[in-house]
Amino acid sequence: MTTYKELFGKYVQNLSSDPTSTDAEGQIWYNTTTGTFRTALGSYGFWASGGNLNTARGLSGSAGIQTATLTFGGNTTVRTGATESYNGTSWTTSPATMGTVRRNLGGAGTQTAALGFGGNIPPGSQGDNTESYNGTSWTAGNVMNTARQSMGSAGSTNTAVLAFGGGTNAAPTVRANTESWNGTSWTATTAMNTARSDLAGCGTQTAALGFGGLTTVVVGTTESWNGTTWTSLNNLNTVRLYLSGAGTNTAAVAFGGSSDIPAATPLTATETWNGTSWASNPTGLATARSALSGSGTQTAALAIGGSYPAATSATEAWTRSVTVPVAGSWSSGGSLNTARGFLAGAGTQTAGLGFGGYNGGALNATEKYNGSAWTSSGNLATARYDLAGAGLDTAALAIGGFTSVAVANTESFNGSTWTAGGNLNTIRSRLAGCGTQTAGLAFGGDTTGGGSDTAATEKYNGTSWTSTGSLNTTRRALAGCGTQTAGLAFGGGPPNTTAAESFNGSTWTTVNSLNTARAGLAGAGLQTAAVAFGGFTTGATGATEQYNGTSWTTQSNSMTTARARLGGAGTQSAGLAFGGNPITAATEEWTGPSTTLNYKTLTTS
Repeated sequence: MTTYKELFGKYVQNLSSDPTSTDAEGQIWYNTTTGTFRTALGSYGFWASGGNLNTARGLSGSAGIQTATLTFGGNTTVRTGATESYNGTSWTTSPATMGTVRRNLGGAGTQTAALGFGGNIPPGSQGDNTESYNGTSWTAGNVMNTARQSMGSAGSTNTAVLAFGGGTNAAPTVRANTESWNGTSWTATTAMNTARSDLAGCGTQTAALGFGGLTTVVVGTTESWNGTTWTSLNNLNTVRLYLSGAGTNTAAVAFGGSSDIPAATPLTATETWNGTSWASNPTGLATARSALSGSGTQTAALAIGGSYPAATSATEAWTRSVTVPVAGSWSSGGSLNTARGFLAGAGTQTAGLGFGGYNGGALNATEKYNGSAWTSSGNLATARYDLAGAGLDTAALAIGGFTSVAVANTESFNGSTWTAGGNLNTIRSRLAGCGTQTAGLAFGGDTTGGGSDTAATEKYNGTSWTSTGSLNTTRRALAGCGTQTAGLAFGGGPPNTTAAESFNGSTWTTVNSLNTARAGLAGAGLQTAAVAFGGFTTGATGATEQYNGTSWTTQSNSMTTARARLGGAGTQSAGLAFGGNPITAATEEWTGPSTTLNYKTLTTS
C-alpha cells in the first residue's frame, strides 16, 4: 500500500500553528493547538478594484488581457461607439469610435487588433455589421451571415474569431448559429447544441467555450468547441444570463450576470472551469452586476462595466493563486489621557506621538504611545489646535495651528521637551505636514482661521522654512504623508474634495483622486504606499482607503469610531488613529491588507 510519505515525501507533522509558506499547498498536518488535521488548498481566486471606466456602460464588447484590454460600444443611457483602452491601472478614451453605435455586440482579439460584430443597432434591431480595430481606428468589414445580438464570442486575434448563439430584439428568437471569421469574411459552421442568447464565451476560434444564457428560461448550459463540433458538458452551478467570462475551453472563469428575467437582480457569483466541471469560488465580484464584459485568462481576468439596475464604470481585476486575501482591519488601542480633536500626530503605531488639539479650548498636552497605552509627556510651549505634525516620537515637529488666531510657530520635540524653531513664512492653521524633524514639509491650510485658504508649500531644514512650489488645488483641512522630496497631499476643502497630489521636492503633480470626498481626514505612510482614514463628508466618517502610488482602493473595514480632525501616524500596513471630532479619546490601530494560505480543516464527512 502506498503511504502518504511515499506520495509527498513527508510524514504528517504535528504543528502548533498552521505553516505560512506556499510549500504547504497540498500537504496535511496536525494542528496541536486546534486538535484538527489541516491542509492548504490551491487556486483560490479573488477580485480587487481597478480603475473606473471613463464612460459608464453595459452590454459592451471587449478584447485583450487583464493589463491590456479594449472595451467598445455598449449602452450608457443610449447606445455608444466609444472605445477605451486599459493598461492594468486606468482607462484611456480613444479618439476612435466605432462606425456603428451599438450594444449587445460581440468582441474578440487584442487591445490593438480587435473585432466588434453584430449587436443591437438603432432604432433597435439586431445587426450584422463587422468592424476591425488596429489600435488607432475602426474599419468596416464584411457582414455576418446571420444578424444577431447578445451572442458568445471567442478569438485571440482579429483575424481568427468565432461567434455563436445570440438572438433577435423584437419578438425574441434565440439562435444556435456559429460563424467563423478569417480576417476577411464570415463562414457558417456547425450550430450549437442549445440555441440561446445572452450567453458568455471565451477561448479561441478552434477551442472555444460557451456557457449560460437564455433559451426560454435562464440556463447554465455549457458547451465546448473543438474547431468542428460542439460538445455539451456540465452546467454552471449558478444558472444565469448576461454574464461574462475569460480564459480557454479547459481553464475558464465565469462571473456576474443575473439568474432572473428581465435580469433585474445582478449577481456577484464567480466560478472556475477545469475542462470538466465548474467550481464556485468562495468570494465573488465586489459590485454585483449583469450585462458586463470581460477579458483575460482564468488566473488574471478583468470584469468591465455592466448594467441593471444602472450602467456602471466599475472595473475589477481577478487573480487566482494559492493564497487568499485578508482584508485590512481596525482594532481598539489604549485611549488618550486627554480626549480631544483638532490635534496632530507623528511617529509609528508602536511609538506614536499626539500633541495639541481642542476640547473646549486650545491644548498644549503631549502624549506618547507605546503600542498599548498613552503616557503624558512635555507640553507644547504654545497651546494650539488645527496644527500639523511630522517626524518621530523622539524627533517631531509641531507646525502652525490656531490659538485665538492662526500662527506660524514651529516647535521641535526631542522625546521629552519641545523647543521653539523657525516660524513658517505663511501663517496658517488647518494645514498638513510630513517628513522629518530636519527635513519637514508643510502645505495648504487657512491663513486667517476664517477661510482664507492657501496652496503655499514650505520646506524645513531643521532651522528655517523655505517657500517652494504651491499645491495645484488650494485647500485646508487636508492630510499628508511621505517625505520632503516624495510627499503626498489628499482630501481637504471646501468644498470637500477627492483631490490628491504628489510632491517631488519642488513641484506638485495631480494624481488619481480619493474615492470619498472629505475634509478633516488623517493619513499615514509613504507617497507610494499610503492610507487615508476618517474625515468629514456630510458627517464624520470612518472610511479608509489605501494608495499604491497609482490609485486609491476603498477598504471594506472602516474605523469603529467615525470622526474628523483626528491625529494619524504610522505606515500603510500599521497605522494609528487617535482623538478627533466629535471629541474623543479613542485610539484605533490599522493592520493593512495581507494574504494567507487557503486553509481547510479535514473532517471524516
